[in-house]
Amino acid sequence: MKRFKALLKEVDVNGDGRINMHELSELLQRLGLSNPRWKAFFLMRQVDNNGNHTIEGRFEMKILIKHLRELWGIVIS
Repeated sequence: MKRFKALLKEVDVNGDGRINMHELSELLQRLGLSNPRWKAFFLMRQVDNNGNHTIEGRFEMKILIKHLRELWGIVIS
């Protein structure tokens, strides 16, 4: 989990504590996934609970981690 949090901080280019589509794509690429743009678009639609086009807060982060595990076998613990 520490490594994942550090990676989130690295891709959060503007430092706002939220992950936008571009930052999510970068995160997925760094996690080694192919087609990160497409997967970022798909994930954003699944995870962005409040519709503000960012992933923020604990609830949305939990959904992101759940989807990473279920869809692509990336386990974050």
